[in-house]
Amino acid sequence: MVNQVEDYTMKEAVFFSLKMMQMSKALWRAVEEDVEVLTKPYGINVNEYYIMGLVNDLGKPSISKIAALGSMHISTAFNFSKKLQRRGYVKLLKEEHDKRNTYIILTQEGTNLLLDILHSYNPEQTNIHKGISALKEAYGIYPELLELEAVIRLIYGRDLINVANNSLQSVRESLIEQRAYSEKIKKKLRVNLYNQ
Repeated sequence: MVNQVEDYTMKEAVFFSLKMMQMSKALWRAVEEDVEVLTKPYGINVNEYYIMGLVNDLGKPSISKIAALGSMHISTAFNFSKKLQRRGYVKLLKEEHDKRNTYIILTQEGTNLLLDILHSYNPEQTNIHKGISALKEAYGIYPELLELEAVIRLIYGRDLINVANNSLQSVRESLIEQRAYSEKIKKKLRVNLYNQ
């Protein structure tokens, strides 16, 4: 009886792992395609965009922190950060008290680029939105992803989830500011048209 339970548990574990790998790969490909469509007009790639987003959310992280939270090798994080620096979007720094670590900050040009990209985002043009729109229509909300967050938290720790949630807050604030700005412009246009 014990062998049957262990066997069944092993089969479940293998099945779950393989299914998770296949689904994660497919989901990542959809996300990657969405980000490529979003960033291509601005001349940056997925890794560069992700690095800039993390730097925006974290303030002044080390390259090793970017690599850890960005799920990339440290040399990948460093090389793409160097490319971003050459284009004027970030600065790489060494601290006076800590010469071993390289830190990264966004320049004003980098911040402007991130805002431009965010403002150009159209969910209707994304694979992810197309894939979940039926769920949104049926339930009135997007999926919560609580189980996925729990798995990621157990594998990578709380930092990655915190960064993801902070990113969402930054996006919300930016979109609110964008809407307020758009309303202000529309109001000005209406006033100007009325006064003509």
